[in-house]
Amino acid sequence: MAPPKEIGKPIVPPCQVLRVRFSPDGNTLAAACTDGTVKRWDVTGKEPRELPAIEGHNGWVTDLVFAPVQLFTIDSWGSLKAWLLSDGSTVVKPRWAVESAHDGWIRAISYSPRATAVATCGKDGFVRIWGRLRGEKWEEIPVKSDVHSVCFAPDGGSVVAGDLFGIAREYKYPGGKLLRTFEAKELYKLDRIQDVGGVRCLLFDPEGKTLLVAGAVPSTGGFVQCTPLIVAFDRASGKRLWQWKGANDNEGYITDLAWHPDGFVVASASGQPGQGKVFFLKPGESAPLFTCPKPNVHSVAISPDGKLLAASLTNANSSGNGRVKGAGGEYPANTSPIQLWEMK
Repeated sequence: MAPPKEIGKPIVPPCQVLRVRFSPDGNTLAAACTDGTVKRWDVTGKEPRELPAIEGHNGWVTDLVFAPVQLFTIDSWGSLKAWLLSDGSTVVKPRWAVESAHDGWIRAISYSPRATAVATCGKDGFVRIWGRLRGEKWEEIPVKSDVHSVCFAPDGGSVVAGDLFGIAREYKYPGGKLLRTFEAKELYKLDRIQDVGGVRCLLFDPEGKTLLVAGAVPSTGGFVQCTPLIVAFDRASGKRLWQWKGANDNEGYITDLAWHPDGFVVASASGQPGQGKVFFLKPGESAPLFTCPKPNVHSVAISPDGKLLAASLTNANSSGNGRVKGAGGEYPANTSPIQLWEMK
């Protein structure tokens, strides 16, 4: 495989970007932003062309997911919103909203392959299933733990929730019956009266036979030193098939996962300042196919045809916790440059 080629300079939104995703036609890149907006770009030309941002959230937009002619967004105040897309995904109209979909922070959202529903999860310990067209609540599953990640199985017949303590649980949908659990308890640590870790990412292979559970192995909670970890489970038996673990505890969390059409995993890791990365991993192999160091990577996305890669990063001169003043005495805000790559 030829290494991907960076396309021009990064896009630089004036805020941090928690998630990036391509539209189903691959023409639009959308970014979930901490300023309460979804910023968008047309990526069909030689250079990305900015489209009007989607506004309407009060808190951070924490995640988003595309569906045919729809976009779903969630935020840190517990709001779930649906938007109608038209004219090649460039025109956006509000469709429906659930202002209190969860009690506070909504962690993640997943779209059903059956094209009927979306699933959300939150700090309140629930997974909730919502109708795609009108936003009615179809199902509520009490996980009874801080839920960090959620995803539908490729057949749409079940949904998986990953919690703070390194446990992923698969529930039948509809019905909510617990089918099986996948344990990666090394993803959690109690340190200095602080809970650290959790299942940050879930991803099925396209056939639905393998489930990837990802996060990091924490070594300390004080400065959150942790080593990235991806564990692959056989879905039918719940047994471990293989795992990939980073080299040291400066590499941080796995922040996002995606399957490339050519059969490898695209992953991002947060890392300590300046030590994040984007990398490609062939299932079962110990060494990545490709690694690109980038500062504190928040998210990665692959276009549906596999030809474009996008990653949201952190600005190289990040002020961290705000203790570093700028030349004028102000505390400069962090941003999330978005780098695009051409995949060959």
